[in-house]
Amino acid sequence: MPDAHPATEHQTCGESHYSKSVDPTTWWEAHFDRAAGEVVDFLAGDGIALEGKRVADIGCGDGIIDLGVTLKAKPATLVGFDVQATDVPALEARAKAAGIDSLPEELYFATSGDTRLPAEDSSFDIAISWSAFEHIADPVAVLREVRRVLTPHGLLFIQVWPFYATAHGTHLVDWFPKGFAQYLHNDDEITRIVRASGNQDMASEMLEIYRTLNKITADQLHAAVREAGFKIVKVALTAESVHIPDEASHVPLSEVAISGIKLLAIPDRRLIDDEARAT
Repeated sequence: MPDAHPATEHQTCGESHYSKSVDPTTWWEAHFDRAAGEVVDFLAGDGIALEGKRVADIGCGDGIIDLGVTLKAKPATLVGFDVQATDVPALEARAKAAGIDSLPEELYFATSGDTRLPAEDSSFDIAISWSAFEHIADPVAVLREVRRVLTPHGLLFIQVWPFYATAHGTHLVDWFPKGFAQYLHNDDEITRIVRASGNQDMASEMLEIYRTLNKITADQLHAAVREAGFKIVKVALTAESVHIPDEASHVPLSEVAISGIKLLAIPDRRLIDDEARAT
């Protein structure tokens, strides 16, 4: 589950959008400090502590957020899952540059399948996911798998930003800083513009990310969460003031203006009971 990070910082209602070309200090602070802190704080707002809990991260990317959560919240274990193997030596090098001598013993990483987690049933108390579910081809299947590895009383935290229909939903803000490229240009034009400037390896990676975005909306994410057997019990939406171009004037405001979401969900007991009776 790849990351997408445009090169310049764009502050929008507390969210920041970064590129892999951003300086290492900004990148580290955005993930180790801010993102990890937001996960911990969102849960703590309901009296939920990660200390002593078994935690899974779905779509962990480079693992910086996991390291931040582990050191800040002290879970018993935290396992970061991703379809692309996490570069642990690179994470160790980044940690040492930040004054952290070694990775915590309770932090692990594992490579997952597209819709399968290499974990036993009911093996985690809490699952978290940061900016991953806009990249997952089959969100329902992955969410069902998350429910499988969670205990019946487990918790699921999901953050998504930015949603595809919003200003920077293409994840290509390096090339389209004013946003809404998905409405102003067709795919061939987007490819030509991205290819015309900048690091070509980065251009290739970002174009692949753009092409594989699942274009999920907040309502579609809600539907996927419910279909997978969860119910949402807490939500925070991100929205900001934007100038909508004529080409996007037909898009529902609930899609074009809700740029991000944080939510907390729990397994739906009614569904669990129905499944138990069926077996």
